Amino acid sequence: MKKMFSHLMLAAAVTLAAGCKKVERIEVQPASLTMSEAGKKDMLKATAMTADGKPVEDTKFTFTSSDSKVASVDAMGTVVAVKSGTATITVAGAEKSAKVPVEVSIPASIAVKGAPFTLTGLGTTATLEGQVQDDAGRPVAGAALEFTGADANIAEVSGTTLTAKGPGTTKLTATSGALRQEFDVTVKLPEVASVAIDAPPATLKVGETAQLNVVAKAADGAAITGVTNTFTSSNEKLATVDEMGKVTAVKPGAVTITAKNGDKTAEAKITIKKK
Repeated sequence: MKKMFSHLMLAAAVTLAAGCKKVERIEVQPASLTMSEAGKKDMLKATAMTADGKPVEDTKFTFTSSDSKVASVDAMGTVVAVKSGTATITVAGAEKSAKVPVEVSIPASIAVKGAPFTLTGLGTTATLEGQVQDDAGRPVAGAALEFTGADANIAEVSGTTLTAKGPGTTKLTATSGALRQEFDVTVKLPEVASVAIDAPPATLKVGETAQLNVVAKAADGAAITGVTNTFTSSNEKLATVDEMGKVTAVKPGAVTITAKNGDKTAEAKITIKKK
């Protein structure tokens, strides 16, 4: 009888020891959260562990957020992103706890350096540098940006290079996922400091034509492309000139063709001869 009692006591002690595993730490999966969309949910799974790494079943856990305005958490461990910022979820149970850092970064706007753009001179370029920002004004890591232009005749976009093509104003669009933001791009020509007619003909025979090449220059002496000039003839009975600078000899005599750009002018004196 005494021997049987000893066996019973031993079995009870083993059962009691098995049912009283001591919790030494709490493991949470995932160990951290990064959330990029308002309302997005992630589930935390907590496990109580013994010193030798064995799980302790039926442990009750509580979940709390350090900032529920950034990330909230319910009693089941479901974390919900609210707005951009950082928060810490504390998981507690059996007098132990673990902390899960949460980073919420919700894309909210696109900032483009230098926008709106003004390009002076055809062929001039600008490098497009943009950044997606969250609703806390912080850059969103890894957010891809794409740039497109509305009118390629004014400004052409190739990758991150913006090139002036013609005078005017158009829109530049920066896109990242569902985000879309527009900026003005204005292309203008440099102020004309001087105009000159390049190698005009000294003489033309009646019926002949000649195309005048007008060179406009900026104050630094650089030639300006894309300018529009006006042309006039001192005597259209002798020679006419069209809006593109094409001169047509009509009858013999001396005529002056004037090219004008703003208040700058250049003249070509041409003698019209008989055929």
